Amino acid sequence: MVALQIKSGASWFNEQDDVGFVYRGDRGHLNYWLEHSLPVILILHNPETHQTFWQAITVSNVSLTGKAWKISVPIYQKINPGMDVDLKRLVKKLPIYSASTIGNISDSSHGLAKRYSAKIILNKEHTQAEIIELIKKTTIEIKNCGYYRNDLTRSHWMDKPADVVWLFIYPTTEDEKNNNFLCRTEWFSRELDKDYLPMSNDGEEITDELKIDWNDGYLAYSRFNSQNTISKEEYLFSITRIIDSLTPFILETKELLANYDTDLISYEILESHCSSAFKATSILHDSANELGLSPYECKDINAKFQTILCYAHNIYLFHSGAGKSKDFPEDQKIYNIRSQIGYYLETLPDFEFELKKVN
Repeated sequence: MVALQIKSGASWFNEQDDVGFVYRGDRGHLNYWLEHSLPVILILHNPETHQTFWQAITVSNVSLTGKAWKISVPIYQKINPGMDVDLKRLVKKLPIYSASTIGNISDSSHGLAKRYSAKIILNKEHTQAEIIELIKKTTIEIKNCGYYRNDLTRSHWMDKPADVVWLFIYPTTEDEKNNNFLCRTEWFSRELDKDYLPMSNDGEEITDELKIDWNDGYLAYSRFNSQNTISKEEYLFSITRIIDSLTPFILETKELLANYDTDLISYEILESHCSSAFKATSILHDSANELGLSPYECKDINAKFQTILCYAHNIYLFHSGAGKSKDFPEDQKIYNIRSQIGYYLETLPDFEFELKKVN
């Protein structure tokens, strides 16, 4: 439990310092708040901008001014999901561990801009201030990164700092798997030509070039993901059953396609088969979408499963009878069947390999 002292009105935002907004009070209120049995949070709300900021009333945050006192309410401490950790620390419910991990770095540079994105997984719960300092530090680290996706980008951008850095901050590896970030950031170099600037996410400015965008839906998505993640046993049993049901359709289609190529059957027979197979594989495709979320340890096999599922569905997509599927010419439909069967059968051994790994 915490106690809240809420002040609403634009007048509370008239005085600012290097940290944020200055709140002044008398000693009587201060002593009452500091000696309260609950931690006290001061909240300033600006009804004109619809922004709300907060600060904890603690001895270390307060400055005495003769018979009165003042406290700075930081501009970066807004009412949002990032304050959850701060509140836990105030009520001494949170142990402190160490640091963070760079889970992934991706080079998306092109000839006119050197660009990186990185996924950062927190190894402990951080306050907003700690997250912001982590973002500043990691942005500099990624900006000077020496990773290149191929020799061409290496030769072009070697020993040059990045022009663009995106960071995605995840409290847990589960959040990273589900792409449920707590916040995302962007850093665009001032030296980069405006014509080559990426589209901005329009977050809050941390520095002149660095912005942060807090994910207000993080807690709701995290709760949803937790409630809808199924067990490893249930997940593996279900996807194996679906693949075992899909593969016979694919092999039969491959055999009929070979007969079509050698004029043993007509196109009409092949098309009739594909129309029936579309209905059957669509049922399996829909059942896969209703499984629930895969557990974290099945992350790799889930990626293969989703890929192979798409190939299976795509084989028969032009034979659905919906929309413009009837208008595609015969040679285009044949090409699609042939290529998607090839992709499916090429990916199947990868799926089976991941299945052995996770088992």
